[in-house]
Amino acid sequence: MRILIVEDEPPIADYIEQCVRSLLRDAPLEIRSAHSLDAALRSLKDRPVDLCLLDLNLSGKDGYEVLQRVAARPFHTIVISAHTEKAARAFELGVIDFVPKPFSLDRLRLALDRYFGLQKSQAAAKYLTFRKKNRNSLLPIDEVVLLKAARYLVEARTRDGRRELLEKPLNRLEQILPESFVRVHRSYILNLDFVDSYAHLGGSRYIVRLKSGEVIPLSRSRLSGLKRLLGMA
Repeated sequence: MRILIVEDEPPIADYIEQCVRSLLRDAPLEIRSAHSLDAALRSLKDRPVDLCLLDLNLSGKDGYEVLQRVAARPFHTIVISAHTEKAARAFELGVIDFVPKPFSLDRLRLALDRYFGLQKSQAAAKYLTFRKKNRNSLLPIDEVVLLKAARYLVEARTRDGRRELLEKPLNRLEQILPESFVRVHRSYILNLDFVDSYAHLGGSRYIVRLKSGEVIPLSRSRLSGLKRLLGMA
């Protein structure tokens, strides 16, 4: 597991690393630290990570600049910060957890459990961040009709017909999406607000019909969950 700690005070970065190694002692870990905004961005450009542990105040520079730049990337982010007034905005951008400083080992364990999907995230994201023409843009989640796996990327389709490509894979998006989104197939997540009905085509073939008329494949293993969420169980 590859972890980047973004913290401007080296002793605190070292303490966070010690805590993570204690909690994940059985996991192979590659942990590195960045003590400035520029160093964090260089590190993220040069080497991939699975998880970023991010402070929101980096020697006077706002860690949101980092968060906004990395939110579009495939990995998850856990914010570790004393600035709890910024938690709501961080969750809107899709962080998996916000750990207030000073933190206990148990509180950090809970955040890591949320990363591994053992605990539900505290709040759902309100925006999906995507990279387009060398700029990061925000896509309001309530405008998204469906998310479709497209090889190494995910295609987001909106109610007005836009199609944007996201770097986060479906399984990581699933962790931060509101409850109105449901996985119906290994390649699809749907917004229930745009679902009209489902149908059995015979054998093991099922489909979901959207209000637009578009038909999406439905896995038999996902049928009961969809029926429950639609109030048809």
